[in-house]
Amino acid sequence: MFTPESLIPGIVLDDVKADFKAAERIEQYRLGKDAVYIPAGLKWNYVPRRAIRSAEASHRTVNAGHCVTVRVRTPALTIVTDAESFELSLEKQASLDRFLAVLAPQG
Repeated sequence: MFTPESLIPGIVLDDVKADFKAAERIEQYRLGKDAVYIPAGLKWNYVPRRAIRSAEASHRTVNAGHCVTVRVRTPALTIVTDAESFELSLEKQASLDRFLAVLAPQG
């Protein structure tokens, strides 16, 4: 079996394979107890949850059409770490809500 690779230098999970196997599928991503998994071709990368400083709702606008331009706003999730930020494009608002329920700090 493959081993997902950390996107945050110096922060790796001890048992990444077990966490990935138990992770919840949310669209094309996986949400594990210890990491958020992001597909990268035929392999997976991950952002360790302990490295996440914030998770915020955002959106992306998709332009389509030739004669008549159509703009579609779709949900996205921005994950901020000390190293960099990652934007996960989503199709459904429910997927964004699930990520935020788990990753956003509880007030």
